[in-house]
Amino acid sequence: MNRERMDITIVGGGMVGMAQAALLAVRHPQLQVALLEAGELPEVSAATYDPRVVALTQASLELLDEVGVWPSIAGRACPYTEMRVWDAEGTGSVRFNSRDVQLPNLGHIVENSVVISALRERIETLPNVEVITGFRLESWWRDCGLWHLQARSDRVNVIEGLEESGAILRTRLLVGADGVRSKVRELLRIRTRDTLYQQTALVCVARCEASHQHTAWQRFLKSGPLAFLPLAGLGDDNHCAVVWSADEALARELMMLDGSAFALNLEKAFESRLGCVESVSERFSFPLRARHAESYYGPGAVLIGDAAHNIHPLAGQGANLGLQDVRALSEEIGRALNRGLEPADPSALSRYQRRRRGDNAATLKAMSTFKSLFGAGDLHWRWLRNTGLSVVDASPLLKKRIILRAMAV
Repeated sequence: MNRERMDITIVGGGMVGMAQAALLAVRHPQLQVALLEAGELPEVSAATYDPRVVALTQASLELLDEVGVWPSIAGRACPYTEMRVWDAEGTGSVRFNSRDVQLPNLGHIVENSVVISALRERIETLPNVEVITGFRLESWWRDCGLWHLQARSDRVNVIEGLEESGAILRTRLLVGADGVRSKVRELLRIRTRDTLYQQTALVCVARCEASHQHTAWQRFLKSGPLAFLPLAGLGDDNHCAVVWSADEALARELMMLDGSAFALNLEKAFESRLGCVESVSERFSFPLRARHAESYYGPGAVLIGDAAHNIHPLAGQGANLGLQDVRALSEEIGRALNRGLEPADPSALSRYQRRRRGDNAATLKAMSTFKSLFGAGDLHWRWLRNTGLSVVDASPLLKKRIILRAMAV
């Protein structure tokens, strides 16, 4: 492989970037693909769960199966057959079950590190894709249809094989999969529309007294939604990944508690639905905001995943949206190649944007609306949302439509 000149270079070695590299390499073996990651890739623990998880839809599972990684993920994936949602300030609730749509499950809860590790192992078997870790962009320029990427001088030693004068990598198409604070988006000078939620998400793993029953649980508190997501693969059904989105002041208080005190607060907020919260893992937190790029592409470059759009985690759809970006971009690059065009041809990138930006915008708007609706505390809004939940729960047709729409994301 010519490591100085690539056809496609992907910046960002998270789940979406890895999936993009794998899918392009599998579908288009004639392409030379590079994946650049600034940090170290996560490792999977054989004894503990990673609190950062994704709720994979059927569409995402099919993509991972196409690139050949699902069999190695399945052992640590927890299929959930039911989802229970209820309002903390009322009696409204809804229960979704896979039987409503005659399917074996509604999706799978999987640790992020498990998916990334499986993708990395698969990529190592593909001769036309190269992973370069420790690559921190120092400068970049575009000339003669190629991006020229230069690494920081203190990390050049990890890019063995690139030209000696500054570790420059050249590429025909640059793909930004580098997250919310995307350097590629900055490079393209693409503006974003941001919504600050004044909330912080706390994530951890909780061991509960009772089995999670292969159910995804979500309680809407006035201060933000609380989710218990089932985990499997380490010998019992008592572990859940917790995602607690709380107003910033409350989140700071919760982060300062010791483990026992936090577990008691967590159990109370969850109404002890799974008995006592016996223990909790290390907690992590991150601020919540919605962010949407005004454009998904520029000359010779394109954005996918969180680099293009970032949403509230209350429905767990962020990674699924990113994986559907992966599928659409791969298809449009394939279409361009079949027509004898460059992978960075503007017609291909504009088609990708038309396919994905509208769907992503609609999901962002829906999540913001849900957040506002369930955060409202006055009597009118409380009545409206509790009535709405009860109406949905009483309508098999509505539940079926909601489930199928979510699974198609």
